[in-house]
Amino acid sequence: MPLRTQRLRATEEEPNTLEVSGLAPASTMLWHLSRLPGLRVIAKKSWALTDDFEAYFLYRGRLFVMSTPFVHVWISLLGQPTDEQLFSEVEKHVQHFSAWAYLLAPLAVVRYVFTPFNPPAELLQQHGQSLAS
Repeated sequence: MPLRTQRLRATEEEPNTLEVSGLAPASTMLWHLSRLPGLRVIAKKSWALTDDFEAYFLYRGRLFVMSTPFVHVWISLLGQPTDEQLFSEVEKHVQHFSAWAYLLAPLAVVRYVFTPFNPPAELLQQHGQSLAS
């Protein structure tokens, strides 16, 4: 089943967000994204018996968050100003997610088991965020 992507409307208060629907385990999608040259996963938290998932990553000096607020995966570029070209690069990479990546799902969970739960507060502040947001 192919993934479907849709951009959610960005405002000054809300970041550029890509909604990914279809069967896409969040940890496997994070591993897929980590294949972008220069992308670095900063923090990840998830719980085995829930759908809650949140991961922060840096790409080309900008902070992104990946979360599962409902049944979809949301990938948001945090901070202002928005960077359309950068966001498009991430979007294009998500759209090239291969069904073969599902075979990595068990390994993807293990890969990030020792990743910190929260990003450093200083990093969040640099990008106009706080730990509560």
